[in-house]
Amino acid sequence: MKTWVAVLSILGGLAGVVSGLIVTFSGSIFGEEAMADSGASVFWVSFLAIILGFVSWKFSKTAGVGLLVISIYGFISNGLFFIFAFVFLLIAGILSFRIKPNNASNNKVAS
Repeated sequence: MKTWVAVLSILGGLAGVVSGLIVTFSGSIFGEEAMADSGASVFWVSFLAIILGFVSWKFSKTAGVGLLVISIYGFISNGLFFIFAFVFLLIAGILSFRIKPNNASNNKVAS
């Protein structure tokens, strides 16, 4: 489960970075300052999503909330350009809540 959260957050983060670049460049080309600003913010938040994927191994609930917030924020800011990142980050955020803590009592040594 931990591995899937990291993989999905990397895929979602990379898709978000591409989405942010597309929206930023489109806003710059067409002279839409608000569009370029929202694309740039999604670009940087997508890097945070990649980091949260690995943070979820230790702090699963906090990282899960962060991934869900990033997925919703990116979808609102970039719209349909962010749809692939939205799906990946949403699934990663939900799976992050299902990561079980690793207790020392659960570790069994072969005898």
